[in-house]
Amino acid sequence: MTATWNDYCSERGFAGPFENQVLYAMCRDNPRHESAYVTAGKVTAIGRIYAASPERGAGKSKEGNTLAGAIGERLALSKLDERVADIEFTIRFSSDVLNSVVDLHSYLVDEIVAVTRGWSHASIDEDWKPRNHASFTSKYLHFHRPNAFPIMDAFAKGGLNCAGQKGAFSTYRSFCEAFARHARTLDEDWTPRSVDTDLVARGRIHADKEAKFCNSCGYRRLKRVSRRA
Repeated sequence: MTATWNDYCSERGFAGPFENQVLYAMCRDNPRHESAYVTAGKVTAIGRIYAASPERGAGKSKEGNTLAGAIGERLALSKLDERVADIEFTIRFSSDVLNSVVDLHSYLVDEIVAVTRGWSHASIDEDWKPRNHASFTSKYLHFHRPNAFPIMDAFAKGGLNCAGQKGAFSTYRSFCEAFARHARTLDEDWTPRSVDTDLVARGRIHADKEAKFCNSCGYRRLKRVSRRA
């Protein structure tokens, strides 16, 4: 099944919480990146609602401007719109499009890293490296192409492990490969959002440190043994 923009922006069953509908509508109505002002707003809204702002760990500005604004300025000069247009809205994520999805994700990660390095006062330390914000990037691209981009975060990773796809998923590629394997076990009407909702719910249960067992998959948490005799 391929969901439409109307589904994501108007149907609770597709979008989940109302704030998701707002973010989908924002990106539907303002899909391009020619305006740094608009892009900064999208970066800020998605980053803050999803607790994945590029500002985290970025340090302070060299010139007093916001990182979201600097990202907007760089993306206005980038080829991001062309790259996004190459992935049609109707394309649903699968192994067939995995390389295109991962390549675009890597491209945007590199853009964010480059602008953060130029923006941050921390870059005076030659050993300092900006975070790559792979999680934020997956979320940002998801709201522009919700059928094609799975959202990667700690809970979704935990959910995949709970569902039998074992791994650390330290890269977006490894996460997407596991996501694709998991999706092949589901009914045909899944969407990346519906899978993400299920994985996050499972991931929260799987990560519950107060419980001895995961009541979804039976994973047993081993008690930490004190080293003090």
